[in-house]
Amino acid sequence: MQWPASLDYGTQRYPAHVARRLKVLNATTWCGVLLAFGFALSDLLDRRLWPLAMINIVVGLLLAAVPLMHRFGETAGALAYGLISYTAIFVICFMLGTDSGMQVQYLAIAAGAVLVFGPERIGLIALFGSVGIVLFIALELLAPADTGLLSPSFMLGNFLACIIGTSAILLAIVFYAVRETSRAEALAQREYRRSETLLANIMPVPVAERLKISPGIIADGFDDASILFADMAGFTARASGMPPMEVIRFLNEAFTAFDQLVEQHGLEKIKTTGDGYMVVSGIPLVRSDHLEALAAFALEMREVAASIAAQNGDPVAIRIGMACGPVVAGVVGTHKFFYDVWGDAVNMASRMESTGVSGQIQASQEVYERLAGQFIWEPRGTIDVKGKGRMPTWFLIDRHEAAEDGCFRELES
Repeated sequence: MQWPASLDYGTQRYPAHVARRLKVLNATTWCGVLLAFGFALSDLLDRRLWPLAMINIVVGLLLAAVPLMHRFGETAGALAYGLISYTAIFVICFMLGTDSGMQVQYLAIAAGAVLVFGPERIGLIALFGSVGIVLFIALELLAPADTGLLSPSFMLGNFLACIIGTSAILLAIVFYAVRETSRAEALAQREYRRSETLLANIMPVPVAERLKISPGIIADGFDDASILFADMAGFTARASGMPPMEVIRFLNEAFTAFDQLVEQHGLEKIKTTGDGYMVVSGIPLVRSDHLEALAAFALEMREVAASIAAQNGDPVAIRIGMACGPVVAGVVGTHKFFYDVWGDAVNMASRMESTGVSGQIQASQEVYERLAGQFIWEPRGTIDVKGKGRMPTWFLIDRHEAAEDGCFRELES
C-alpha cells in the first residue's frame, strides 16, 4: 500500500509492521485536525459558539503535534492522541449535551486502539477501552441531554454526523483489519509453499513429512540398497584456471541434468560435494529393483556428462563408482540439518569411484554378480581397495540387450 508522504512523518525509524500502525495513527490524526478546524470555522459564525470554536482550535493544534510524539516511542503518539481525543469529546459533549451524539466517538477510538497499539499490547488496549467506556457512561449520567447551545436542527445534524462518522470509522477499521489478515495469510501460504519446496529439495519427501510431524532424530536401517558416487575427473585442477562464473555454470548445467535423471529413475540424490555427486537407490522407499535402476541411471549419467563436456569443449570425463548392501540412513543435526547414508556399502561405493577410471563405471564384485545377466561387463582385474585389501572389480559397459548378438558376453581386458 502506497501512503502519502505526509503520513510517513516520524515512522521511518521503526520496523515495517510498527510503521504501518503509526501511519494509521497519522492518518487518523490528520482527519481529526481537519474536522476540528472545520468545526471551529463553523462555530466562529455564531458568537455564542466562540468558546466551542476556541476548544476546537486548541484540539486541532494538539492533534497536529501528535506525529511529533513518535520520537519518544511507538506508543507515545497513540497515548497522546487518546488523551487529547478523550478529553475533547468529554468537554464538548458536556457543553452541547448527550443528544449531540459526541459520546459514541469513544467506541471508534477504543476500536482503533487495537490497530495503533498492536494486538500484543492487550493490557494497554484493555485500559484504553475501559477508560472510554467509563467516560461514555459518565456523560450519560452527568451531562444534560441538551444544553440549548445549538438549535434543534444543528443538534440533530451534529448527532447524525457523529453516528455516521463513527460507523464509517468502525467499518474502515474492520475492513483494514480483515484486509491485513488476508494479506498476512496469503503471505504465510506463499512462505509455507516455499519452505515446503525447499525442504523437499534438501531431503526425501517421506523423510521431510516425518520430520514435520515429529522433529528430532530420524534413523532407519535398510537391509539392501545401492549407492553411487560420481566425480568429474580432473575437474578440480582444471577449474583453478577457469573464471568462477564459468566453473559454476558448468557444474550447474551438469548437476541439473543429473537431477533430472535421478527423478526419472525414481532415485534419491543425497548430496553434492564440490564436483562430486552421490545417489542412492532403494532409500528411503524400498524397491526390489534398486540395483538395476541405479545401473541404468549410471549409464545415462555417463552419456549426459560426455555430452555436456563435448558441448562446452571440455574433455573432462566423469568417474563413477557403485556398490550395494546394508546401510543406515537418517537426518543429522538440528541446525542446517541434512539427510545422509552410512555403512560399509557407502564406503565401498566411494572407493569404487576414487579408484576408478575416467569415463568408466566401476562396480564391486557383489554388484556384478547380481547384475551379470542384465548388463554387459568388462573385468578390470584385482585392485587394492583401502580398508578391504585386494579385490576384483568390474566396469559396467552397457545394457545386456545392446550386445550385437543379444546374448551376455564379457569383454576380455
